[in-house]
Amino acid sequence: MVHHPSRRGLDPRPLRFEQGVLALLLLVGFVFQLELLIPVVTVLLAVSGALGPRRAPLPRLFSATVGDRLERTDALVDVQIVRLSVMVQTGVLVVASLLVFLGVGFLAWIIALAVVATSAYDAATGGWIEAGLYWRIARRLAVVATSAYDAATGGWIEAGLYWRIARRRRP
Repeated sequence: MVHHPSRRGLDPRPLRFEQGVLALLLLVGFVFQLELLIPVVTVLLAVSGALGPRRAPLPRLFSATVGDRLERTDALVDVQIVRLSVMVQTGVLVVASLLVFLGVGFLAWIIALAVVATSAYDAATGGWIEAGLYWRIARRLAVVATSAYDAATGGWIEAGLYWRIARRRRP
């Protein structure tokens, strides 16, 4: 992977390749009704998330085959955003895999097709839509939780939570 220790972030091209392969695999599984492809993709994505973006199998395959011929890129992606997106996708696919094993394949494919849409969007644009949705939901839940805490105790913790969330968000 094109990564230098002095640079902050990662080259997004291998990571976008991974998202494209995941979307393609799930789409092929949907077209040919290969329900067991959902758990296979889930395991592949879980391994990718466990190893991290620098050592994941599909981005390493991309880097090994094409990486030397590519020019350096100025557009970098934050490691935490990629990990968050992979974590959200893995969680959703775990639910879909459980549904496959319970025999509810139709519902599993609906959930898996949502992952196909987000993976294809990530691969095409590099937008990492899962991280954006996660932060939007986390902010709303934080507002509800702090309002309940304030009502119960009279304390004001919004400022502390705001700065914690703001520090974790990408610039």
